[in-house]
Amino acid sequence: MPGWNGHGDKVNAMNANIKIVFCCCFIITLAATAAAGPYAPAANKTGSTAVSMDDPAIIDWASGWVDYVPGGNLASTWMNPQEALGPAEGTSFDVVSLGSGGSITLTFDPPLSNGSGWDFAVFENSFSDTFLELAYVEVSSDGVHFIRFDNDSLTAEPVGGFGATDPTNIDGFGGKYRQGFGTPFDLEDLSTKDDVLDGLVTLNEIAYVRIVDIIGDGTFLDTSGDIVWDPYPTAQSAGFDLDAVGVRYHQFANDAPNQPALESPEDGSQDIPLDITLVSGAFSDANTAEGDFHYQTHWQVSLDSSFATPLLDVVSPVSLNTLVIPGSLLTEDVLYYWRVRYFDSYGVGSEWSETYAFNTTVTSRDGNGNGIPDAQELDGASPVDLDQNGMPDVSQVDDRFKVLNTIDGSGPIALETRNPNDIIEVVESCTPDAYPDEGGASKPEDIQYGLLSFRLRVQNAGAMATVVVYFSDPLPDTYNWYKYDPVKGWYIYTGAVFSADRRSLTFSLIDGGDGDADRLANGIIVDPVGAGSNGAGVVIVPTSGSAGISGSGGVCFISAAADAFFIDAMEIAGGRWLLLLCIALVPIGARFRYRKSLLLPR
Repeated sequence: MPGWNGHGDKVNAMNANIKIVFCCCFIITLAATAAAGPYAPAANKTGSTAVSMDDPAIIDWASGWVDYVPGGNLASTWMNPQEALGPAEGTSFDVVSLGSGGSITLTFDPPLSNGSGWDFAVFENSFSDTFLELAYVEVSSDGVHFIRFDNDSLTAEPVGGFGATDPTNIDGFGGKYRQGFGTPFDLEDLSTKDDVLDGLVTLNEIAYVRIVDIIGDGTFLDTSGDIVWDPYPTAQSAGFDLDAVGVRYHQFANDAPNQPALESPEDGSQDIPLDITLVSGAFSDANTAEGDFHYQTHWQVSLDSSFATPLLDVVSPVSLNTLVIPGSLLTEDVLYYWRVRYFDSYGVGSEWSETYAFNTTVTSRDGNGNGIPDAQELDGASPVDLDQNGMPDVSQVDDRFKVLNTIDGSGPIALETRNPNDIIEVVESCTPDAYPDEGGASKPEDIQYGLLSFRLRVQNAGAMATVVVYFSDPLPDTYNWYKYDPVKGWYIYTGAVFSADRRSLTFSLIDGGDGDADRLANGIIVDPVGAGSNGAGVVIVPTSGSAGISGSGGVCFISAAADAFFIDAMEIAGGRWLLLLCIALVPIGARFRYRKSLLLPR
């Protein structure tokens, strides 16, 4: 292993005049409780993702540090960043504390790479499975642009200074596991982040990992905007106590992936439906044994076999072997060509596959040519007035306004463009079942009115279009505007603005930009969207936090006050467990000095 020779390379040095007696009695009586949350349980439990510090998969450790910014409530004893370098010790003392809200950036030479499964693990020094001090984890390839891993906290109430956190209620934070066990992080989870897609962060050249302490006072939030509760208040060694960061994958000599094969539709297929799913063969690469894997697929669909002007041109980290084509993109009785090429985790591309052709169905779904499937048109006498302008919507159908029945029977829905020069060529209500559960957000469990798939022609290539959607009934407050994108998968379209009565919303799209499924600035915007909610976001989680410790805050376990103190039989979390703690520091004579030195390679 480059730079480290097991745990022996870390040497503990103590002053020869050590004369101190440290007496510690720590008794916990904890009633057995079943895991309450949806995430992985504590180390050594069935289903745990904890990484042992002795795991042979770890090939290296952090080699340097920059930008150590200690937070508050921190004694100088615990402010040595060198303690975070090299192998994890798995003790309460060999750590650097971040302090309340502090941070540190560790460096890696050679850089981490994005392999199969988890790529690095963050080790904290918790003395138990439930006393968990948490931190955000961020990575960068240049030390300037950092991406934070998504995280989720379901802890329902404040956690006292000596409180408990159920590890099954937290995900995506450093500090989930007790000392000696690291929290794993998979760089692939960041593949749909904007900075990765824009090339600002390269997942196979991660040279920096930043750890940011979370203060459990209710001011720090998880990715979804919920409060992150962890032990608070604490003192002297407050905040996240970093032991080490272990590395699973380094960069290696890399070969290009093998040429992919196409599977469906087969070459020369006829009568193919408009809402088709393209399927390609398995990924193959000579470097899979070193952790290389299928990272992205480049999909192209064109009206000509040269692909000089493709109809769809998408490089996707989520649609790897299947690509759902929105029905609004294709046209009846037309010959299309398609091909793919694969990229490995180093961004090296294969040759293009062979080119296949297919012909779409000759049966028209829109007999009168008004851009709405005949089966979803309202009756000509319908009085429905979703835009509430005093006129029946069916009488307003034109290039800018469409109204249709929804596929799930939940009522009519209408679509209107704001720019008089934009044209809605096709719109339909379709089922979300064909779209896989992948991307930055979970696929919504409940979608009202189905997915709205439309093709919009804008006045100028690359232009922005503003669209208004009208609903039959007010949408619940828990509903968001979801988008499925072949590059990002499912995500919440945050630019959508609901009206006060939630009977309509307005959103904007850029031709060739975020929200345009064909990813081409070609004057055509293709967009499958829908109103929905994810049931997982409203589950009532049993209380796992511990509150009610009055008076001054707790002290992080690794540093007790200099004077002897006793905390006697405190009832915590409604009597579910008792904590009895007795710590005494009895100075005998001379001062005590503890230091850990590292034998770094010269």
